[in-house]
Amino acid sequence: MRILILGPQGSGKGTQAKGIAALHATPHIATGDILREAVSRGTDLGRRVQPILVRGDLVPDELMVDLIRERLADEEGFVLDGFPRTVPQAEALDAMLEEIGKPLDAVILLQVSDEVATSRLHARAAAEGRADDSPDGIQNRLRLYHELTEPVVDRYRAEGTLIVVDGDRAIRDVSASIEDSLAQVGARW
Repeated sequence: MRILILGPQGSGKGTQAKGIAALHATPHIATGDILREAVSRGTDLGRRVQPILVRGDLVPDELMVDLIRERLADEEGFVLDGFPRTVPQAEALDAMLEEIGKPLDAVILLQVSDEVATSRLHARAAAEGRADDSPDGIQNRLRLYHELTEPVVDRYRAEGTLIVVDGDRAIRDVSASIEDSLAQVGARW
């Protein structure tokens, strides 16, 4: 199975992606985790992206595409979380997946209100102390989501591959909706 999960920060993408990956024995590929790990290890990539992440800005497209290409090359299936965030990234992802013969089976959108996303991100900041979950960082990331990522959602909606799930509900209810939707779509895996 090759699934992409979209939604604003705080929508539960990581939680749901981990659940789908575990249920279907498929790798969960979270670009945010990869970037944060690079920062914590102090790698060259980490030093380059740390100030970008702290501001809540997006990492440049070319860097993200290279990172994803390297990570997906050896995977037959995957649950991709945190990428693409812009239309150029989506176009590059689709072209790269076509090139390596691994097109997406489904694109899931976890739809949540800004109020719910903000509340969840404030709670995560208190629990985990993530620098990118500062009030200014949260506001900037949600603004960027609406400005840059919603057109990605529209792109996949127009292609007919988008599954919209109400992400405002309890984790188990969202998970059940995702599994029901995937079963109805009959994604190839």
